[in-house]
Amino acid sequence: MSQEPHSNIVSIAWLNDNLENSNLVILDATMKKRPNGEAIPTPTFKIPNAKPFNFDTDICDQNTDLPHMLPTPAEFQQSVRELGILTDSIIVVYDAMGIFSSPRAWWMFRTMGHKEVYVLNGGLPKWIDEGLPTTEEYSSTPVEIGNFESKFNPSMVKSDKEVLSAIDNNEIQILDARSIGRFKGFEPEPRAGLKGGHIPKSKCIPFTEIIFEGIFKAKKELVSIFKTTLESNTNELIFSCGSGVTASILALGAYECGYNKIAVYDGSWSEWGNSDLLPKNLG
Repeated sequence: MSQEPHSNIVSIAWLNDNLENSNLVILDATMKKRPNGEAIPTPTFKIPNAKPFNFDTDICDQNTDLPHMLPTPAEFQQSVRELGILTDSIIVVYDAMGIFSSPRAWWMFRTMGHKEVYVLNGGLPKWIDEGLPTTEEYSSTPVEIGNFESKFNPSMVKSDKEVLSAIDNNEIQILDARSIGRFKGFEPEPRAGLKGGHIPKSKCIPFTEIIFEGIFKAKKELVSIFKTTLESNTNELIFSCGSGVTASILALGAYECGYNKIAVYDGSWSEWGNSDLLPKNLG
């Protein structure tokens, strides 16, 4: 196997060099639908040996109306064992939009205690652009049940109550990955009936600011973006968005820059914006 990555993001070349590694598990975390229910047009091709990782409707909490909420550790463990994932598996996650939904899968595995998980920079579009082989179907190799064990890290996921209590903590900064228009409340939310605005004292870094053409910007650019936005005494970051997907892009970007205390507000604006009991700001 070629040299282990020193980052949570791996290149197309690295994955191609390691395709035959027996510990490698490739997961396709492509989302099929937009928040309004419209299908997302994506290529039908797959990276060889990839398996589907459907956190939108399958590997998620089935007992809530909120979209793709994190399942319990036991539920997550069972689902990924059925994918053949082991405690020592090296997991590479990609999606068909470059960088969009794959960081959510990265965050889920990290929250469940698995450290050997990486996001493919550029995803399937970059893989195809490089002229690398693809398949029409997911891996058909018979799967033996894995021995993955969830080791839940509660510090990486926040509830609405925890976010509410963090608002007035000057060492914690809430960062919103939605567009400026949605953050300020003058663009409609994609989910029907959802109020606009943002969590008080939160700041906005649209996820599109840290990626370019489906690839994470260079680390020095990421460092500059976060440093410009954050106060010097910031000790912990909580990321929010519409439903916890693009928040994970910011979380991964910040983690790459050395911010170790990161968490995703799982309910995000789908929960906060729909509550009459939680404070909201406009503008």
